[in-house]
Amino acid sequence: MGITVITTVVTPPTSAALTTLANVKAELSITDASLDTLLTSYIGSASAAIAQYCNRTFGVQTLKDEAWPEREFYSYQLPGTLSAIQLSNWPVVAVTSLTENGDALVDGTDYRVDKATGTLLRLDGLGYVKPWLAWPIVATYSAGYATIPADIDDAAVRMVKARYLAKGRDPFMKQENIPGVREVTYWVATGADAGNMPPDVADILENYRQPVIA
Repeated sequence: MGITVITTVVTPPTSAALTTLANVKAELSITDASLDTLLTSYIGSASAAIAQYCNRTFGVQTLKDEAWPEREFYSYQLPGTLSAIQLSNWPVVAVTSLTENGDALVDGTDYRVDKATGTLLRLDGLGYVKPWLAWPIVATYSAGYATIPADIDDAAVRMVKARYLAKGRDPFMKQENIPGVREVTYWVATGADAGNMPPDVADILENYRQPVIA
């Protein structure tokens, strides 16, 4: 049994940044404010790239999910085979309201929410889990991280650091040799490692990626 969901952002996060200027400057051992504007720009770009790569927004936001479980056309039958409803973002901070066919449902009586995974479970009169019927379901809730996870913060710092250290360097130069003075070989991404997301950062982010179903 499938489900169609339309998600509306009611209140966006207060900030999209996934790390702080202080964390980046500490990593780069920068103690003055001369590069603050540049580094802040890099943080914004890195945060946007991570959010796009993971198909999600990390900061806490208020969302409205309108869901329509599939039902048989031209029929009054309401198949009850949808064991759970997946909210579009998680972790869930709180569910403000949840309605089924316009009727308000009560948390703990009519449904339960797994806040870590964003999963909604329907309860029967005895408190046992039962399938959702194919009624329109509307959930208004807040979801996201009040504190950005340390590994996501680290991933953003790594991206900013890599971009800062590459500033002014020819990205296509693999090796530089000044006899008797300096010899440097730069790592150049190729194949699957090429692109905007360095392999070490992609590895950190893998557990946070939300699947996209066409």
